Amino acid sequence: MASALKYLFTLGLPLALVGIGATWMLAPEMSREATVNYDTVGAARGVIRKVVSTSGPVRALVTVSVGSQISGQVDNVNVDFNSEVKEGDVLATIDPRTFEARVAQAKADIASANAALVNQEAALNKSEAVKVNAERTRDRQQSLQGKGYASTASLDTARRDADVAVADIAVAKAQIESAKAVIAQREAALKQAQIDLERTKIVSPIKGTVISRTVDPGQTVAASLQAPELFKIAQELERIRIEAQVNEADVGAVSDGNPVQFTVDAYPDRTFAGKVTQVRLAATELNNVVTYTVIIEASNEDRKLFPGMTANVQIEVAKKDDVLRIPNDALRFRPRGGEGEASNERGGGGNRGERQIARLKNDLELTDAQEATLREQMQKLFAQRGSNGGGQMGGGGGGDIDPSSMRQRVQTTIEQTLGPLLSEAQRPLFEKWKRGRENTKSGSIYVLEGNGSPDRRFVRLGISDDQFTEIAGGRLKEGEQVVLRTRDKRK
Repeated sequence: MASALKYLFTLGLPLALVGIGATWMLAPEMSREATVNYDTVGAARGVIRKVVSTSGPVRALVTVSVGSQISGQVDNVNVDFNSEVKEGDVLATIDPRTFEARVAQAKADIASANAALVNQEAALNKSEAVKVNAERTRDRQQSLQGKGYASTASLDTARRDADVAVADIAVAKAQIESAKAVIAQREAALKQAQIDLERTKIVSPIKGTVISRTVDPGQTVAASLQAPELFKIAQELERIRIEAQVNEADVGAVSDGNPVQFTVDAYPDRTFAGKVTQVRLAATELNNVVTYTVIIEASNEDRKLFPGMTANVQIEVAKKDDVLRIPNDALRFRPRGGEGEASNERGGGGNRGERQIARLKNDLELTDAQEATLREQMQKLFAQRGSNGGGQMGGGGGGDIDPSSMRQRVQTTIEQTLGPLLSEAQRPLFEKWKRGRENTKSGSIYVLEGNGSPDRRFVRLGISDDQFTEIAGGRLKEGEQVVLRTRDKRK
């Protein structure tokens, strides 16, 4: 009997377990139905910084390459890397003996030319004396010939001698001018020789720091075709510049004066500050990527930034304080299975067009006649939309109407209607309103309603950063819970 009970117990226990498992497996799905929970965050006010990220090398504010205009052997080098120099300091010297000899030769040539000038001046004095004597002889022969005491031939000879003396004077004067020209040439050659002699001293043209030296004593410098670079001097490294390469898609937002923050790999925990000083128009194309050079200047009082370092740059192209903002995740959220697509914009937003007209009246200071004309055209637009299943003026749009397309049609209607009606005082306000519309774009988000379902809202988006996006317009209030994502929860 005991063995029979033991057998039944052994057989019944597995059967009971199988029954329990089957019962659980066959239980209605309602016992473990899934419900959807939403991760939300309240729309809040804060700061948004729109930045353009790029990189570029650190450069000295002014870098001068110092070379040699003459050839010769380097006699002495007075500076080394990182030497601080002032304007006019002698950096190196080239063996001056050849150039000193040229100066001495030029001075000797000038002395010779001066002696030749003295000789020509003496010749002029001699010619003038001969002329005086020739004229006296001519006059005497002419007087004697008139009295019959001198022949005609003697008179002709005296006249010839007088004319020759005049010609000799002209030649002597010309030779004096030639001697003076030779002196001027010799003086110019002397100046050139003296300049070349001065150039044997390689001097610094600016105050700064030697960042490169490519010459040593005893080295021969050849400057026949171009001046070889001997030193490179960075002017006052207390200020530096960065040559950042900005993509063509982002360069339109960058302008002079934009604040900049950047880091370098040498000091990863330190952030430096600067500002944009120039956006260069010359484009650089590499592998079909077009970039533009943006010059950024920054202080370097402690000399921590060295020329050649790579700066990781963030250019702040826009910043707004105390604006309504939402996380970027909210713009990417879409409910499952179309839940929440029937937005309250459709049912409760029927007066949205009226609110827009009211804002325009306030912003542009519209008259009653202008407001009436605008309302009439807007009613015609929405009546046409209603015939296509769009509903009343300002409705959220049913049917197949694209909300972004409808907003574009509304804006076009406003511009075409108000353009001819505005006064001169209203036109600047209208242009400001249009610019505000151009700087924003449309988008949709989902807001968790009191009944726990997501409500689709159409909003206008302003600037954004890597975390938040500005809400520039639309039906969203501070504190409303914006849906970020869904989370399943099993009961």
